[in-house]
Amino acid sequence: MQYDELFLSSHIDIILYQMLGSKKVSKTISDLDHYLDQLDECVLVFKSGVKNYLEGNQDPFAENLRSITALRNSTAELRRSIENNMYTHALLLDNRVEILQLLESLDQIINMLYKYLYQYEIEIPFFPSELTVDFLKLVEVSSLSVEGLDQAVKDYFRMPKYVTEKIHRIYYFEKEVSRLAQSIKHHVFHDLDSFKLSQKIHMRYFTLHVEELAEEAVKAADLLSIMVLKQSL
Repeated sequence: MQYDELFLSSHIDIILYQMLGSKKVSKTISDLDHYLDQLDECVLVFKSGVKNYLEGNQDPFAENLRSITALRNSTAELRRSIENNMYTHALLLDNRVEILQLLESLDQIINMLYKYLYQYEIEIPFFPSELTVDFLKLVEVSSLSVEGLDQAVKDYFRMPKYVTEKIHRIYYFEKEVSRLAQSIKHHVFHDLDSFKLSQKIHMRYFTLHVEELAEEAVKAADLLSIMVLKQSL
């Protein structure tokens, strides 16, 4: 079965497809694929950026900032193209609202990745070397939740039977992020006696950013779960 046909079988009235032609549907599918690929790239750039910042790699970190800015701008254009096609050509009538809500949630994650990475450049937080390994692990696990969401959305349009498994992994990673963040914050406030309270609050603030990424991935996963359930009815 071709990708267009699979997409149609789940979401688009066949008569509309015949009236509109395959090109408009294919363009929407292509834009959506590209959007999800760039979301995945945003996560990779974010991880690399945090690592470069903590290790003092200034030039690579500056390149990470340029890359994530370009990706955010590109995904914004793709989202507008997808939404315009869905409204103008009456595509995806069965669950257009849910897909638009999902796109909004994914867009929120991209904006968070962009904004949070730039906060390192703006606020210049100081992390003691003893926290570097734990903080990078926190970033890695939180990123896994977003990467899992990205794959779950792709599977929704290609292989819906695998979506539930992906969603369970997102929930698992979010819980692990919460556990790791709690441990870091406890260490900061209970063991770093030489740090000022303002420094401790600053580290807590950046730890919270990473937690929020995983929490946003769970919100999107909740919506995706509802979409999968409706599709099975």
